[in-house]
Amino acid sequence: MIDQICKKIENKIRNYIFINRNFSEYDKFQWKNAEEIERIRTQKLKNIVKKAVDFVPFYKNLDLKINFENFTLDELKKFPIINKQMIRENFKDFCSVKFNGKASHTSGSTGAPFEFKVPYESDAIEKIVANRAWGMGKDYAYKSGDPIIVLRTYSPKEGEPLYKISGDNWFLSPFHINETNLDLYLSIINKSKAKIIRGYPSSIYIFTLLLMKKDIKIPQIKTIATSSETLLPKYRETIEDYWGIKILDYYGQNERVITAQQCWASNYHNNDDYGIIELSDKNEIIATSLNNYVMPFIRYNTGDKAIPLEGKAPICPCGRHLSVPFKGIEGRSDDILIKDDGTKVPSINIYTIMHELEFIKQFQIIQFKNTDIVINAIGNLDDAKELLLCNNIRNRLGNVAIKINVVDEIERDLSTGKIKTIIRK
Repeated sequence: MIDQICKKIENKIRNYIFINRNFSEYDKFQWKNAEEIERIRTQKLKNIVKKAVDFVPFYKNLDLKINFENFTLDELKKFPIINKQMIRENFKDFCSVKFNGKASHTSGSTGAPFEFKVPYESDAIEKIVANRAWGMGKDYAYKSGDPIIVLRTYSPKEGEPLYKISGDNWFLSPFHINETNLDLYLSIINKSKAKIIRGYPSSIYIFTLLLMKKDIKIPQIKTIATSSETLLPKYRETIEDYWGIKILDYYGQNERVITAQQCWASNYHNNDDYGIIELSDKNEIIATSLNNYVMPFIRYNTGDKAIPLEGKAPICPCGRHLSVPFKGIEGRSDDILIKDDGTKVPSINIYTIMHELEFIKQFQIIQFKNTDIVINAIGNLDDAKELLLCNNIRNRLGNVAIKINVVDEIERDLSTGKIKTIIRK
């Protein structure tokens, strides 16, 4: 017990020192010109590749003949594409024999948790990059130390208050967004003086619907940042229309391989000092970490799918030269549904249906191994509308059995506070 406490204290001190030493450099990086960004990420990739082929058995045994004297980003193509299954089956071979770090894992939403290692300074890097992302608004640029309303994560136990203040973060429970608690939530937001609210897309969407119902505006909020759930088209449209603010959506993985976030111009910028993004011929996101030398993720297939750019990458009006690798996220690896013939269907196909059916305010789809579907839906559904919904779903998934439950609320995962839009069992 004492050892665990000491390790936590040691880790906090280590992160504090890393942030103080590196925050300014990371913050300035986003404003560098394209040539300088390319030079820095090429050097970072070279360092990771060198440590991988020298000290990681899997890469060392490949004998890739990397040209370190005339190193370019093209050297990356010499590496094979890897995935979760390969790492699971060869865990030790993917770990550095020289550099140690801390163990981590995914939530296991699609099966067994996926275990991996990250450097000790990984938490500090996450905090720095997130702070940078929240500062990409137009009328207000968040700065580290500014108060933030956080509509996610916090799950109060019975008898505990529905809010919690931790440093600059003013947490509001995403489990208790209703008319009874609205005055309290508005009071906390006003008291915080925060100009930014961040949270799960579902949390902010539900809060927005409540504000719309009561015709309440909160002009002090200038930035809305979402992450950790798929931002559905209906969520985006409703939130942006009511608040008059473009959402800054943030994409990443628990494995901490790459991250990308939207600026006020709605372009997804890759954090080019964090990772490198490639798209496969199936538009799968292939990611390479520029920070993880403990267990290098090089050309890692995330399983997530991107919406590719239409033509050349845009020159962003926000003024940043961080690369724009894709138009959006088509579906995360745990958002895939299965047709009656076994074909995998990206979630974007289902989100499009639900966006067009305006009588559905919110939904959750649960699919079982035999492809049967249960839909939990909030909205005004009669028999005719239920039939329309079933027909639309079957047009995408084939002749699957469908059961519709009209509910007042979609339950959140008690451990994470998220609402899973698509669940496979």
